[in-house]
Amino acid sequence: MKNIFWFLALLPVVVFGQKMKKADKQIVESVKASITYLADDKLEGRRAGSAGEALAIQYITEKFIKAGLSPKGENNSFLQPFTIDEGKEVNKKTSFFRVDGKDLEPGVDFYPMGYSPDLKTIEAASTVAVPEKGVPWFINLAEGLIANKDNPHFDQPTWIRNQVKNASDKGATAVVLYNTMDGVEDLKYDGKDKSEKTPLPVVYVTKTAFAKYFSDPEATYDFKLKVETSSKTRTANNVVGFIDNGAPTTVVLGAHFDHLGYGEDGNSMIRTGEKMIHNGADDNASGTAALIELSSLLKKSKLKKQNYLFIAFSGEELGLYGSKYYVEHPTVDLKTVSYMINMDMVGRMNDSTKAVTVGGYGTSPTWGNMIKQDPKNGFTIKLDSSGTGPSDHTSFYRKDIPVLFFFTGLHGDYHRPSDDAPRINYMGEWMIIKYIYGVINNASEAGKLAFTKTREQQVGTSTRFTVSMGIMPDYTFNGGGVRVDGVSEGRAAQKAGIKAGDIVTQLGEHKVGSVEAYMQALSKFKKGDATKVKVKRGNEELEFPIQF
Repeated sequence: MKNIFWFLALLPVVVFGQKMKKADKQIVESVKASITYLADDKLEGRRAGSAGEALAIQYITEKFIKAGLSPKGENNSFLQPFTIDEGKEVNKKTSFFRVDGKDLEPGVDFYPMGYSPDLKTIEAASTVAVPEKGVPWFINLAEGLIANKDNPHFDQPTWIRNQVKNASDKGATAVVLYNTMDGVEDLKYDGKDKSEKTPLPVVYVTKTAFAKYFSDPEATYDFKLKVETSSKTRTANNVVGFIDNGAPTTVVLGAHFDHLGYGEDGNSMIRTGEKMIHNGADDNASGTAALIELSSLLKKSKLKKQNYLFIAFSGEELGLYGSKYYVEHPTVDLKTVSYMINMDMVGRMNDSTKAVTVGGYGTSPTWGNMIKQDPKNGFTIKLDSSGTGPSDHTSFYRKDIPVLFFFTGLHGDYHRPSDDAPRINYMGEWMIIKYIYGVINNASEAGKLAFTKTREQQVGTSTRFTVSMGIMPDYTFNGGGVRVDGVSEGRAAQKAGIKAGDIVTQLGEHKVGSVEAYMQALSKFKKGDATKVKVKRGNEELEFPIQF
């Protein structure tokens, strides 16, 4: 999470030693109990749609019931299920059989490529070194790698596609990729590859398998090949509770409760491939615990002039799936929502700086009168005006709803297995809960807050690039290309004429089949470069000139 903060004057405040009331001590103990449970190994990292997520759902639901909340999910329950698209997976029917009985094992000896179309069983007799019409061709990746070893702009995926097109034009029925170059890793199946399908089925035979089964380039090999894939999905759930005070407006409080599981989705900071549980105590058991405490506090309070909706979101770590689904399928009329407060990673207040970031400050003029620096807070406030960022408040901001985002900052345990309950600053979290309750109290007489648009935050990525178009990608989009969820004012995309809802399919000469492909394409440009961007707008295909 990267934000640009406007710092208020730092005030040297020390209140950690202040005497606590019995009720406050109970809140601290309750927060600790919730985080300890949610971040326990038995929940296996609360990956969206997993058995660990189900245990977290049960815990949160029980806490909402105990607080006295009414169900506000679907079918008069606390749950709001939604589907997560995981791309495609290789079916068991996929096979590569040698007629002599030497069969290759899918996922070990060979992989279909993610951009490969399916292939009904074909029988062929092919020679590795002799490409012929009417049979599969063998293509050695080493040819492209060696020919381009001094070319820093070499794009292997594009090279492969050109080879496949050439094979198709000359009558090949499929392409078998292999690689004889040392020091280059094997290709793998990528079920999330949404790029355009190649004209022929494409499989990759690993180095070990190629040496074992196809070692003689002059020999003719009789084999059967079949490729079959299917859609892969899983179901996750938001947990939604409600305090109905019969008021005309509703305040939404949210926190995502999902985390990374074992890092299966590729979002762990650990790149060793080792299977380790990511417990996510700060990210975001801490925010979930705060949500639970605020539900109890508001139910017992005398604040009755607004209704309160509590949403524990799932699927945030995969791209705001849960919150985006909620705002598209709301269980309360969004026109009655006064504002939304999001708590994500509020458990690691630094004992030295005692700083808390409050994002969304610019989304309503009302916040200027309510978000104030005060020594009694026990911490220093850092203000970020933007209503967008890598957390669930963004989904509500997109619906023209004022938001606030509470966040205690990144740390060395972020998205790592070491983000565990003992590292949480429970006293710091207690102070944040009290502060948020105070904001809600101060806004209780304000009715529906006015909304103001703010600048857009750029999306983080592992790819290094120095320019941006100024769009917010829709991570839940499961088609080819990158769907534009929002466009920044005054940035390159807006100046070019790109609008929310457009689907970016090409940037310059680079095809864009996914968000990661889009980021890779951006990395090829520098400030001042001009190019063209292709988008789909409804049934139209448009091309715009753009300058970074």
